[in-house]
Amino acid sequence: FQMSAAEVIMAAEFQLEAAGGVDPTPFVSVKVTVGDDGNVSFEAFQVSRQCMEMVAEQALEVGPNPGFCYVNDTFTAIQEGKESKTVENNFFLTVVPIRQHTSEVFVSDFPKANRDMDDRVPSKDEMKRQLGKSGTQGWTYVDVLGDFNLLIYLCQFLDVNADMPKICQSIADRDVPLDDGYKIIISSIAGLDGSY
Repeated sequence: FQMSAAEVIMAAEFQLEAAGGVDPTPFVSVKVTVGDDGNVSFEAFQVSRQCMEMVAEQALEVGPNPGFCYVNDTFTAIQEGKESKTVENNFFLTVVPIRQHTSEVFVSDFPKANRDMDDRVPSKDEMKRQLGKSGTQGWTYVDVLGDFNLLIYLCQFLDVNADMPKICQSIADRDVPLDDGYKIIISSIAGLDGSY
């Protein structure tokens, strides 16, 4: 089985919450596994609307066999014209394709904090290197700042509730200019004096 009964029911609960009821939702559950060869695989799933309905009515339960959802005694499930007290988990799952994506807006050059195998680590020097690209090859300051891992690193120095939303708004909506004060502060943290 792809997901245990508990995982199927939890996925349905999350989808119900995201949709505000038994309605279509973009919410997906992603299963990440590491193979014997060390390679990582990703699979995305959604549970069916029927599963969402059954979970909303508390018709499904976790039982002794994790590969099956058990039907509550007050409900009846019909499979192939016969009453059934269990439903195989895979019956409720819909595979969601994962497509490669290259962003026209965001970059991903800053070192990732959780990569032990990477020879680069997040640092002020790496920040200086990245921000130094501003004004070259068509990059603007906001372009090079639009890196998720750089933004996470900046959270160590800037207020997450006051500063980061304003910075992120300027990155997501290029019509909202980034305040020069933030450019000065961020450049100063990186050790770039006056080059923004």
